[in-house]
Amino acid sequence: MRFLPLLFILSLPLIAQAEQLTVTPYRPTVSNPAELSALQHLEVEFGVQSNQPGMEEERNSLPFLLKYPFADQWGLLVGGEAWIKSRSPDETISGFGNTSVLLKHYYPINSTLAVGFEAGAVLPSARKSLGQGRTDYLGNLIVSQDISDLRIDVNAGVTRKGFKEEDLDRYRYNWAIAVSHPIDERWGIAGEFSGVLARQQKPTSQFLATLNYLMTPELMLDFGGTIGMTTITDDYGVFAGFALLIAP
Repeated sequence: MRFLPLLFILSLPLIAQAEQLTVTPYRPTVSNPAELSALQHLEVEFGVQSNQPGMEEERNSLPFLLKYPFADQWGLLVGGEAWIKSRSPDETISGFGNTSVLLKHYYPINSTLAVGFEAGAVLPSARKSLGQGRTDYLGNLIVSQDISDLRIDVNAGVTRKGFKEEDLDRYRYNWAIAVSHPIDERWGIAGEFSGVLARQQKPTSQFLATLNYLMTPELMLDFGGTIGMTTITDDYGVFAGFALLIAP
């Protein structure tokens, strides 16, 4: 019996390794995976992004997202843009962006297939020239499928605009399909098509490509870019950022 404490001490590194938590990045794709991050642990995502809506226009921002799964299969997401600078030939505007608050539910079907649902609101925390001016309400359905090392995330959602523009429908329908694959133990790649549909408006769509690097089990870095695929979509964009699991 005298050897039991010694065996317990020697087994501590193995226990810690078995309980190693890993980051669950959502950024930088438009689509989210069905999964939640580590239960009752805060995960932070932050980045820098520059979009070119046109030849003489530019929009720079600092997007962020806070994720906290407070119960099994339930989590809270709070995100937005910590800073925006929008430049056009007529004016340059900067300030804090809108803030989204979402409740997320995760439901695993089997070891390779899962669904998720997000519902919440986008609050008008930005000045009117940088945001929508009123609260938007949204819902998003997610299906995530693993095929060997390949991950496919499909998102389909709807947003009800709080402010109704003249002769335009309040509802916007968003879609996104992302495919990701690891290159090795640390590097991975992803590609995504996404867009927005609305009655009485031309559709928008873009292609996103990203490269990510797992620096530690709790920290992933990413960088990449987007290319617009319709005349009313931003011409292109570039971004870089990180996802960090804050584990005690």
